[in-house]
Amino acid sequence: MEPFEGHGHWWLLGNEENKVPGTLKIDSSGGAELYLIGSLRSFEDFGERTTANGVTTTSFTQESMERSGTYPRIHGLIGTIAYTLEDCFQKRSARNLMGGIPTEVVHVNQVFKNVYYEEDEETVASGISFVPRHLSYWVRKGGLAYSIRAPHERQEQEVEAEPHISVHGYEVPSDDVTLTDGAELHLRQRLTLSGDGITSKEIKQLYYYRYDAPGLRHMNDLLEVASDLQDLVSVATNRTAQFDEVAFYHPDIKLIPEKDDSALKPIEFIARWNAAVNTPEKVPTSLVFGYEEFGGMNGVASWLAVAAKHRISLGRVMATRYSKSMPVSDRLLNRAASLESFDRVRNGDSIDFGARMARCANYAGGEFMEMVKNRRKWSKMVKEDRDDIAHNLGRSRETAEQIFLADSLYWLFILCLLKEAKAPREVFRSIKKYGEYSWLCTKVSTLVKAA
Repeated sequence: MEPFEGHGHWWLLGNEENKVPGTLKIDSSGGAELYLIGSLRSFEDFGERTTANGVTTTSFTQESMERSGTYPRIHGLIGTIAYTLEDCFQKRSARNLMGGIPTEVVHVNQVFKNVYYEEDEETVASGISFVPRHLSYWVRKGGLAYSIRAPHERQEQEVEAEPHISVHGYEVPSDDVTLTDGAELHLRQRLTLSGDGITSKEIKQLYYYRYDAPGLRHMNDLLEVASDLQDLVSVATNRTAQFDEVAFYHPDIKLIPEKDDSALKPIEFIARWNAAVNTPEKVPTSLVFGYEEFGGMNGVASWLAVAAKHRISLGRVMATRYSKSMPVSDRLLNRAASLESFDRVRNGDSIDFGARMARCANYAGGEFMEMVKNRRKWSKMVKEDRDDIAHNLGRSRETAEQIFLADSLYWLFILCLLKEAKAPREVFRSIKKYGEYSWLCTKVSTLVKAA
């Protein structure tokens, strides 16, 4: 997202008379901080007031002082735009007891734009739209075209100038599917025009998802659906599909409030995401598998059903992808535990960990057997490494071995989830031919053979 800086006034709910000027700053990763010239609470507000015999006294306890630096919800106004800042705490405070204006720096975990949420009001919505990075590269549905005309030879008579280069943006119809719970999922295109018109003019397109629930749902539930789709795009493109835009929709918040049939106004949502990249990634020139190979929106719907069933395990595995600083040993442990959970949910029995890994390998099928060759020998190696790490047995293992085994567990989990989602055969063929996968097949099969 683009960094943002806005100057406005801010106040605590129930204390609207104390509006404090300040600047909301949001960086490109979604991190937000509020810089205040003044204080949202006075020093006396930190204490607990008691009245006895007509005399009010203020006492300060450790609990009240700790609570003084937290702000569950802050309201603000920048120009004519309403903001609700959620789950905030004071980072720095400067108070001059001899006079002068105090200042505060407040860390903000979540920003809601275009709405005021009242005290204790639940953050619910009827829908969510979001842009996972690289989605347009995955769906590849067209929408842009250009033509270059060869220059005419000079003519004696003046004729109307014809464009030498023409760029066209075409509207692409929405892809829609109704999910089993009655919710509707849409894949939509957006065209925009950019450039100053003097040195450049260009058409840009992006694709985004819009999810409409059959009723009001807590925003965390809607974000879980968005996260499941983000994971799918990350797997298919082998890139981190960071959220570039997220917005919620509520039936009471409309562009033209007095018209019942008017479009809903988006509640823009900003937060620091776990799936984020600090440096630009190369665009995916080749895909693990394509959108059409996956079965389009019907394939996406099947993925959502399976992801909801294994959401905790999926989140744990993808966290090992999104966190670049996670140690290899932690990657192996988290992926192994997620596969163990997947197999337990799917089969509902109690068997040895090594047997579970072998059964998952068998379920994944030929593509994974191409990698390990001998599933029993591979599962024994995984069990030994997992026990060594989890119980600190002190066995000497080469780092390269842990890397290759950990990566084999990642692909095994993805193959099992795709199998559960009944992905088309073309998807598995595409994975088998994908460069990183075929390279890992060579490394792991050699490792297992030599063990």
